[in-house]
Amino acid sequence: MTRKASFYLLSQDKPLDQYLFACRLCEKILSQKLQAYIHMQTEELAHYMDDLLWSYRPESFLPHCLIDADIDEEARIIIGYADNYQDKADVLINFGQVLPPDPENFQRIVEIISSEESSRALGRQRWQAYKEAGFELEKHEV
Repeated sequence: MTRKASFYLLSQDKPLDQYLFACRLCEKILSQKLQAYIHMQTEELAHYMDDLLWSYRPESFLPHCLIDADIDEEARIIIGYADNYQDKADVLINFGQVLPPDPENFQRIVEIISSEESSRALGRQRWQAYKEAGFELEKHEV
């Protein structure tokens, strides 16, 4: 089966827009009965994403937990950070600045790129790395 890396290029450069977009993607992922792993750059950002998933939409329940907590069997979204990786999931939403250690463990990887030039430059580097790793690539302007 083909592994896919999807790049979502946002027209805004506010970090909150990236995180809210990730919440929307998580809703879609869960509706498809899939598991998601969100990888954040730092522990502080992982806690921020944890809080955001709890408060994203009052009518939406996105069962999730942090990787360093007792992992709840019903949590279909795991949030990790820095060197604390979940080694496998259906979909990885990568907020890290580099590829995960074992990208082949994920059927689909999502990169959410802001309009800020430094974010775009890092995104282009990851695009090339995924291409070299044999991923099918797709780009979406959002």
